[in-house]
Parts: sequence; C-alpha cells; structure tokens
Amino acid sequence: MICLKNHEFSPKATFECGQCFRWTADDKGYVGIAGGRACRIRDGRLECPEEDNAFWRSYFCLDMDYSAMKAFLLEQDPTLEPCLDYGQGLRILRQDLWETVISFILSANNNIPRIKKMIEGLCKKFGEPIAFEDKILYSFPSTQCIAGLKCSDLAALKLGYRDRYVMDAAVFMASHADSIAWQQLSAEEARQTLMQIKGVGRKVADCILLFALGCYDVFPQDVWIRRIMGQVYQTPERSTQEFAQQKYGYYRGFAQQYLFYYYRNHAGKIQG
Repeated sequence: MICLKNHEFSPKATFECGQCFRWTADDKGYVGIAGGRACRIRDGRLECPEEDNAFWRSYFCLDMDYSAMKAFLLEQDPTLEPCLDYGQGLRILRQDLWETVISFILSANNNIPRIKKMIEGLCKKFGEPIAFEDKILYSFPSTQCIAGLKCSDLAALKLGYRDRYVMDAAVFMASHADSIAWQQLSAEEARQTLMQIKGVGRKVADCILLFALGCYDVFPQDVWIRRIMGQVYQTPERSTQEFAQQKYGYYRGFAQQYLFYYYRNHAGKIQG
C-alpha cells in the first residue's frame, strides 16, 4: 500500500484529463491496470501487492515534487492560477511506451468513451487475464502478439481505418525493440522516430513523448489548445510552439495539461 496523501495527487484530475484510458471509477474509488499489474485507489491510498510498490511509484512519478514546477509556471504566467487550482493533484503519469503509442493512435478523431472501449476490446481479445478483487482485468497485448496478426484479426474490434495503423505500429515497435534507445534521444529525435509510424502525426507524437517518455518540454496541440491559445492568449496557431517554449520553458507539457483540463471542463470560457 502507498499513501498518496503524502503527495499532490487527485485521482479524478489525473485519470480524467485525457492522458490515460484504463482507469475506471466505481463506488470504492478507481481501479486500474498498467504493466500487467492491477491496483485500487481508495481514500488516498494505493492498494496493491507490496512487490508492485516500486512500479506504481514510478508510474505515478511520486519522486517528483510538483511545488517548484507550479511556482515557476505561476511566476511566468499568473493567468494560469485558476487552471492550477482546478487541476490541483493532476499528475502526469509515466506510462508504457507501446501502450501509449496505440492509445493515442486510437485517440485521433475520437472521443474518450469510444477510445476506452476500443482499448478494452483489444486487451480482452489479445491480452492476458488478471484476477483482481472480484474482477477479471486484461493486460495490454504485447507488440509481438499484435505484430503477428492480420488486419482482419482486428475487424471485430471495429477500429475502422485505425486497424492498419495499429498493425504498422506493432511491426515498427517490435522490429526496433532492441535498436532504439528511446531515453537517449532528444525530444525532436524521438518525435521524428515516432512519426515514421503510420497514424502518428505531430500531436500524437507529442502526447506519446509527454505521457510515456517524460519529455515535459513538449506542448501537444489539438483543437482545444488552438482555441485556448487564440482566445485566451491571442496567439495564432503558427506561433503556439514558440509562445509555449518562451513562456513555460521545460515545463510546457505541464502547462498544456493544466490549460487543457481547465478549459475543457469550463467550455463556456472559450468559444467553440
């Protein structure tokens, strides 16, 4: 068990900000699965087998103190204050690279309930069952498992045109498993490598960099961020990346998450 009350952590803000898709709320808290391990978040505690503690500490980045980062962002941009307050306890997770690649390929032109349904279907069909509490959860299938399939094997999941992207990603990741030292690449090098996968453009690549590789100096840009930058900061789309770099520096990935989470849930503050 890990006491999350000792850290700045809100399960709702963390799990419902659009960075992850395998956490489910129930009347006891949240249940989630990652890295073939399951756990429950309840009353400020993370309940899991003791041997999994190190994994979850890394997954939730509990070694990072958010106070200095938030102080820097607020000094740079006082208009972030309501975003930081609303996103109190939002933590950027350190997710598995392969799972994050597929999750954000499936996220393109999609909504969160459907993304979760697609991912859950993929896991139920090709993952391994894991008993947890009174439930059966399913691990995320391996690259080798998916790479060995045909697009027709994915048809029942109703991924649409994304099935060929999933297959291409699996083949790419499996064939480069031992040849790419991801942690040694710069953000730009990793971005260009990811964009060799079909279905991975700049926005999807930046989400993968932020949520799996700990590249906090990226600023994923979707329709919401474009609206926020244009209406709140009067920054045209072509200047967004330069603005974010100059304004937020290394922590611009965090700024993006606080901005997205706040304005996505306060849609009336910006025009659709």
